[in-house]
Amino acid sequence: MGLPLIYVLTQLALLLTGQSNNLGADPGEELMSLLGLFALWSLLITLAVTPIRTLFPRLTPLVRSRRMMGLWVMAYAVLHLLAYWVFVLGLDLGILWSDISQKPYAIAGALAFLGLVPLAITSTRGWQRSLGRRWKRLHRLSYPVLAVAWIHFVWQVRVDYTEALLYLALTALLLLYRTPVRRFFQFPSH
Repeated sequence: MGLPLIYVLTQLALLLTGQSNNLGADPGEELMSLLGLFALWSLLITLAVTPIRTLFPRLTPLVRSRRMMGLWVMAYAVLHLLAYWVFVLGLDLGILWSDISQKPYAIAGALAFLGLVPLAITSTRGWQRSLGRRWKRLHRLSYPVLAVAWIHFVWQVRVDYTEALLYLALTALLLLYRTPVRRFFQFPSH
């Protein structure tokens, strides 16, 4: 999950040293977009672990890394927000607050980010023991976070919705797996 960050840091290093890079005409905007995309991908991958493990029981080691994957989601979300604040808004907290309180895509992004905070904080085994059954219930919040993150993404699409529709299909599959509808389709449960 750290490979996308290595790519971003490499592109940033190339940019800062005046070398050819893939960040385009607006490098700050591209960095912010990439980090947000990596957060979304990481969340999709993390939530896909349970269905994958159900279909392929020998992939149990994948489950052990799920918590770390979730922390990568939060890391990319933090970096996405920081890139927005630094490169797009020029460190202006007033504009950041204005965007978060008025622009629908920014409101959705802020809601998704806020939903990730308790998940990251309670990701340790200590919190898991402390919260007991409530821990699992709390971490199901990742599904609404995914839905809101998708909304944040789609509200920024300007022309081609193909990528957004792909993420919607993946989101729908993951949500379908978690709903009572799966019993109708007889998806195996864990």
